Amino acid sequence: MKKILVRDLKPGMITAEDIYSINGQLILSRNYILTPESIERLESFAIYSIRISDRVSTPLQEIINQGPSAKERVRANPDFVAFKASFEENVETLKTTLNQVVTANSNFDAENVISQTLSLIGKSEKSSISMMDMLLNMRDYDDSTYAHMVNCSILCNIFAGWLRMEQDERILATTCGLFHDIGNLRISEEILKKPGSLNFREYEVVKRHTLEGYSILSSQNLHPEVKNSALMHHERCDGTGYPYGFTAEKISRFTKLVAIVDVYNAMTSKRVYRRAICPFAVVEDMQSKEFSQYDPDMMLTFLKNVSNSFIGNRVRLSNGIEGEVVFIHQDDLAHPTIQCGQKFLDLSMHRDIKVTAII
Repeated sequence: MKKILVRDLKPGMITAEDIYSINGQLILSRNYILTPESIERLESFAIYSIRISDRVSTPLQEIINQGPSAKERVRANPDFVAFKASFEENVETLKTTLNQVVTANSNFDAENVISQTLSLIGKSEKSSISMMDMLLNMRDYDDSTYAHMVNCSILCNIFAGWLRMEQDERILATTCGLFHDIGNLRISEEILKKPGSLNFREYEVVKRHTLEGYSILSSQNLHPEVKNSALMHHERCDGTGYPYGFTAEKISRFTKLVAIVDVYNAMTSKRVYRRAICPFAVVEDMQSKEFSQYDPDMMLTFLKNVSNSFIGNRVRLSNGIEGEVVFIHQDDLAHPTIQCGQKFLDLSMHRDIKVTAII
């Protein structure tokens, strides 16, 4: 890692740390592969110098050419290919282990299961691609209960880092995310994978997954927060959740964390009854509820960091135009500024235009 003047930066170099403006706005995230446009962006923010990684990126010509999108470059990167293979292996291991627990009511080695997920996270931290970019590019994966739990465990780990939790708390948050939806394994797949809307009776059955999850985990050697997250991740701070209708003071910090991650991951993943929802639409929806259903400080931290992770991604707008996310407004996270060729379109000033897809 070395510090380089912005005027001496070259396309293809990789950032070694998150880069912020004087006002605290994230300009570029760590492990970002510099392009001519991103170097110009640094200059426009009057950034004097930044730290650059010693790692080598993809060939310079691939960075300069506009052909492949950021998403395409991520999917072609060997680090992502290795991550995807490890992710799928992790999902299969979790499936085998938890099925035995549910069907045979047996104990299981939770530390071994969580160690595999932590290993997956550890490998990604050494990658030239950010974990958020990797997860974004896993959205086409068949999001079963098991994949959802692995996704949530990784997101819980990242979120705990954003909240500046200590390492042992990050591991606990990761564990809470990994086992929070285990109760769904006792719910009929006919209901879970129903292509249409659930009727009242079916919804009542689905709501029981929280109680079933706590029942499964109650006899396991796990931290009480893990069991409580399975039981209460659908509780809401305003008392509108289930199974007990608890309000904020009765919901632990870890359960509040899991609740936010669970909703975000579910909405941005495809389901049998709908396509994955664009993350910017999810951010807008969640932001509208942040001061009632969720812990407002935690929600704001989550949404700001998630939104900032999209800087540099190519998106499609509701008017059919495509461009690159270059700026996130901290007071209007769902309406970024998009660079379309040589022009900039500030969606906070054109609220009739929406980001419809990250491409």
